[in-house]
Amino acid sequence: MQLTHVRTVVLAGGRSQRMGFDKLVAPFDGVPLARRVALGLAELEPLFVATPAVADVVSDVHGVHLIATKPTAGPAETLAIAHAAIPHVVHLAVIAADLPFLDAARVRAFVERAPEDADLSWPLVWGTPGHPVIWSPKARARIPELHAGQPPMRVRDDPALRAVAVATADDAYVLDVDTPSAWACAEERATRARR
Repeated sequence: MQLTHVRTVVLAGGRSQRMGFDKLVAPFDGVPLARRVALGLAELEPLFVATPAVADVVSDVHGVHLIATKPTAGPAETLAIAHAAIPHVVHLAVIAADLPFLDAARVRAFVERAPEDADLSWPLVWGTPGHPVIWSPKARARIPELHAGQPPMRVRDDPALRAVAVATADDAYVLDVDTPSAWACAEERATRARR
C-alpha cells in the first residue's frame, strides 16, 4: 500500500484509568510520553485526537495536527472524532498514543507491507496484535456504528470485510505502557537505547 493513500491518526483522548495517572503527559525517559510519540511520528504529519492536557505537550511539534477533545470513554469514541475529520476516501493508519517505540519509519514499513485489498490490517508480533491498524474506506464506514465502550477491533469480525494480520518480529508495534510494570520496563529499554 502507498503511504500517500493513508492518513496517520493517533488516539490520545482517553482517561488513562488503568494507570491511575495521565500517562500521556507523564515524563517517559525525560519527555512527556505523548510528545515522544509525536516527535517520532512528526514526518507523517499525524492527526492527534487528544485531551487538552495532551494537546498542550504536542501542540508545538512541527507537522502534528490536533483535535482537542474532552477525555473520551475510549478508543471507539476517539476514533469516531478522527474519522469525522478526515475525508472518507482515505485509509487511516490508527495508532494508540502509548507506544513509545513506534516511529515514522516503522509505520511506513508496515503500510508498505499491508495488502492493498485488505479492509483492515495490523501487525502481529508473536500472536499479539499491534499498531498501526490500517482502516480502508469500507472499514471506516463501520466506525460510526461503534458504541463508546466497544473496542474498534471488533469490526474485524465483520464477514463483509477482509481483515489481515501481517506477521512481524518487531515488538515496537506492540510494546505499550498500560501498567506501571510495563512502563518501568519500557523506560529502562529507552535508557539502554540511549547509551
